[in-house]
Amino acid sequence: MAEHLAAEQLQLWLLSLPDSELTLDSQAIGAFWQHLPYWAFAWAGGRALAQWIVANPQAVAGKKVLDFGCGSALVGIAAAKAGAAEVWVADLDANALQAAAENAALNGVEVLPVKGEWPQVDLLLASDVLYDISSSADLKPLMLSIPDWILAESRFVAPDFVALDCLHSMVSSTLPAIGDFDEAVEVEIYCRAGQSRLT
Repeated sequence: MAEHLAAEQLQLWLLSLPDSELTLDSQAIGAFWQHLPYWAFAWAGGRALAQWIVANPQAVAGKKVLDFGCGSALVGIAAAKAGAAEVWVADLDANALQAAAENAALNGVEVLPVKGEWPQVDLLLASDVLYDISSSADLKPLMLSIPDWILAESRFVAPDFVALDCLHSMVSSTLPAIGDFDEAVEVEIYCRAGQSRLT
């Protein structure tokens, strides 16, 4: 179902749950997470970063950006709507890249899927990716090679391989809600130390 996200000033096709008050035992929860369509959610970190972009469009305006681990492409779409010159989206799941294209079309913008080599970009955007240790292996070389980046994560999973500045902190939530999961998540928006000129 297409949902309007007022604070992010965009729309997304999101998973429609028949019952938002799901009660699952631990085995059912494990099975649910193994088959979860991550691209059908607006995750708390992505929502926080998209809202930050809405408030700080100059951070992306005129730039070539990469939305790493894009999922629904919430962040990339926010960047495109804020005036990014070019938006690339990358995700391990081909379904996410299809969802990204559909969501971009819903918002009247274009995103370009990464297939093969990483594109040359000015700015890396990433959110809610460091919960998975394998993502860190892919993210690290990008963060070290791309001049500027903005990362939205919980401070408990912030990377330790680069010096950080916190640009903003907020409480966000994931949509659709699954019971009380991700109902109130403290998200921090980071940049490389000394890079705060983005604001």
